[in-house]
Amino acid sequence: MGKYVWEIIRHTFSPQFLVALFYSFAYYIHEHVAWRSTIHAERDARIHATASIRNAQNVYVGKNSHINHLCCVWAGENSKIILGNNLLMGPGVCIFSGNHSTIKGRPMTFQARQEESIVIGDDVWLGAHSVITAGTQIANGVIVAAGAVVTRSITQEGVIVAGIPAKIVRERLPAPEFNINEMDTVEKILAR
Repeated sequence: MGKYVWEIIRHTFSPQFLVALFYSFAYYIHEHVAWRSTIHAERDARIHATASIRNAQNVYVGKNSHINHLCCVWAGENSKIILGNNLLMGPGVCIFSGNHSTIKGRPMTFQARQEESIVIGDDVWLGAHSVITAGTQIANGVIVAAGAVVTRSITQEGVIVAGIPAKIVRERLPAPEFNINEMDTVEKILAR
């Protein structure tokens, strides 16, 4: 225990502490504050404090949409990410409108970026840890299963997609038809 106390005391008054403190503060401003002034988000959009947003000037978030815990929404400098109304994102969803080139013989980190915009429609649910890649479009009412990777556009509305790469697995079920009146109870409604 004494070893750790001495370590805390010794490093609290070191130049490395001040450098680390500066970098942590700068990172916090970059990651959690700066993008908020340039993002195009409707007033009722909810963006979790742990979400990571890049090139926020090219990110559009629709009405009543939710970007969840640990989501990455990374637009490019020359590409947009457009999220429709009533969009749900599970935790850890990643949306990338740009990527590195993959030419052999040159480190990927130094290669030119390839960018294409992403458009996601209204009433879409992106399941936890799904990935949406550059150039894709997702139609209204689509559910992307948890862990799916969307590499091609989903143009059919109201379907559920799953897998790597994501493919249509079925259509969403229609809403049950029933009328609620003042005399109905929860049990009666559930029994229908």
